[in-house]
Amino acid sequence: MKKLPVRILFTLVLAVTLQSANRLQSQTAPFKVGDSVEVMYAGTWTTGVVTKGLESGTYVVNHGSTIMYINQGPANIRAHKMTPAEKAVADQSAQALASRPTGNGIGAQYGGRSPATCKSRTAPPTAETARQYLLCDMEGIDFGNNLLLLTDVTVQLARPRAFNYNQDSSRLQIDVQAPVYDIRGGFKEYQCGKPILGSSAYVATHNCNLYEQPQAVGSCYRDTFGDWHCMMVGNRPASSNQVREQMPPR
Repeated sequence: MKKLPVRILFTLVLAVTLQSANRLQSQTAPFKVGDSVEVMYAGTWTTGVVTKGLESGTYVVNHGSTIMYINQGPANIRAHKMTPAEKAVADQSAQALASRPTGNGIGAQYGGRSPATCKSRTAPPTAETARQYLLCDMEGIDFGNNLLLLTDVTVQLARPRAFNYNQDSSRLQIDVQAPVYDIRGGFKEYQCGKPILGSSAYVATHNCNLYEQPQAVGSCYRDTFGDWHCMMVGNRPASSNQVREQMPPR
């Protein structure tokens, strides 16, 4: 076997050593906040974004709204190049965060628009006024301190009828002498919690659950103060009709 000169052999060994060192360094170099990574989570490589840099040997990484605590090292975390779809979501989230509503209004606290309000409720319901009354009655803060907002609201108004105790007695302060209008239609309801700021743009902007109700029924009624109210209820149960991690309407 022909022997390589010592100088050439040394050069080859040095080159291999440097290449290995560079590869190891690229795998173990600290990732920065905002870096796209893959992490070993529950036995599977999962994509995410670094939301807290290396501290005591651990990164905080978000995959959607899932928060993961990942130990450093190439066996646990590695660089990831976003797919076009992932980049589109990241860009959309960044834009939504940059343009989020400001101020102390109710909507701004949740990153969305404020609930609808009605300056007057004295006009009898039409298809348009019934829709506005419904928004005013069904949007707002619920008992769990979530913001409720509706979109894609449609309302069809039936002929007026007389008060029916079995159907209408649960309506608050209903005027039993006034006509009642049955209504039907559909809507999308967003239930939004207050966003977690200081984490990823995705988490800060995707803070709502969506419930679609394409077939809803209800009624419009006048209360004893002369104000009209409208409400509808969908037929889809929330337990099987929830779409998580949606952005609030603006």
